Amino acid sequence: MFLLLILMIGANLLIGFCAAVRVRQLIQRQPAIVTIENAEIFLNDIQSNQDYSDNKDSGNLGPPPKKPEPEEVIPYEYLDQLRAESIEANSLVEATAQVLRLEIGKYRAKLIEIENNLREVWYQPTEDALHGIAEELDALNIDWLDKQAEASQHLDSSTEGLGGYSDIGRRLCDTLFDQTAQIETTLSNLQHLDFEDNLTDVCRKLILEIGRLMDLCHDLRDKMTETIVTVLRAEKQLSTVDSKMKVDSLTGLMNRTGTECKLFEWWRDDIRRERLLSIAMIDIDAFRRLNERLGTESGDQVISAICRYVSDLVRTNRGYEFAMRLEGQRLLLFFGDVGPRGATSAVERIRQTIQSTTFEYDGDELELSISCGVTEAKPDDTVPKLFNRAMTALRTAKKNGRNRTFIDEGSGPQAIDPPDYSIRHRVIKVDR
Repeated sequence: MFLLLILMIGANLLIGFCAAVRVRQLIQRQPAIVTIENAEIFLNDIQSNQDYSDNKDSGNLGPPPKKPEPEEVIPYEYLDQLRAESIEANSLVEATAQVLRLEIGKYRAKLIEIENNLREVWYQPTEDALHGIAEELDALNIDWLDKQAEASQHLDSSTEGLGGYSDIGRRLCDTLFDQTAQIETTLSNLQHLDFEDNLTDVCRKLILEIGRLMDLCHDLRDKMTETIVTVLRAEKQLSTVDSKMKVDSLTGLMNRTGTECKLFEWWRDDIRRERLLSIAMIDIDAFRRLNERLGTESGDQVISAICRYVSDLVRTNRGYEFAMRLEGQRLLLFFGDVGPRGATSAVERIRQTIQSTTFEYDGDELELSISCGVTEAKPDDTVPKLFNRAMTALRTAKKNGRNRTFIDEGSGPQAIDPPDYSIRHRVIKVDR
């Protein structure tokens, strides 16, 4: 009897232990406890999973339960701003660059307005007028720094969402950081202006600071354009770029994006790279001094006049030669089906024509010159490689005295021995 009792107790303990283990397994398999607010979602998910399981068992597979969509990384305010301009962006980096490009245009226009106001009071400056200009400049740049900080914050907070554009995003952040440091230096200089000094000296200092800000503005604008083009190239979207994005609003010529699209189309149609192609980069010499003398707005009008003039000088009867505005006072000439020597001859004629031309602006006679760098496209070239060679040749021309042409045929930039073209002197009036 005692032995039977011991066996019954052991059996009960074993059954209890097994039951406890089974209950624990069931508990672990159940979802975590949900709040009442989430109960409907929880029940819907259970029903969706059950329907999929039933379909699977019956051989009629329905769609699996939907996973939540990833959160959109492009800020809504950016999307609204781009829609207003009919611009589409497929990534945060592209959207940020496009928005900054638009904002840079507004910032630059306000800088020009302040610069023009300063030039109006230049010969009869008053302390109140200069104080007002300095305060306006200070407020404009504080607002601009806020926009840059917002762009940097969006990029920094979405590092994982940048994907293949993470390197471009980091470079963009670095650019904005450098810009911020230099703008803050200008703000500090404005705060230390002494209006008890000679007011003409204060005018000069303000013009100097505006010039520095304008240089930063132009540099950032060019880098934003380069970022946009890099993304379009990576996404293979160059063939779908809207036509209005390809045209420079100041000159009516193709802009940097249009240049990239033209090269894409050329190589797309010549997939074996058998056709000749040469390019030339042209830069107006000492243009910063002209900007300081006349003002940025007047400088823009001079750039527009020279670009139109150069475009008229390029032979277009063959249909494959184009003048494009690459950036600032820099142009690119596209020579399709033309070798480097033929392109150099055309460029040198243009250079000598500019040298023999007087540009009249508001009673002033401007004697201008250009420096040029020429190179030929190679079968294994990419756009950056092709541009780097032409740019190196251009910079070499600048370092060797300006107003001359260098050519790179594969062994580095070489000065050309220019023929002396017989060119008549001309006068070009620049419209205000």
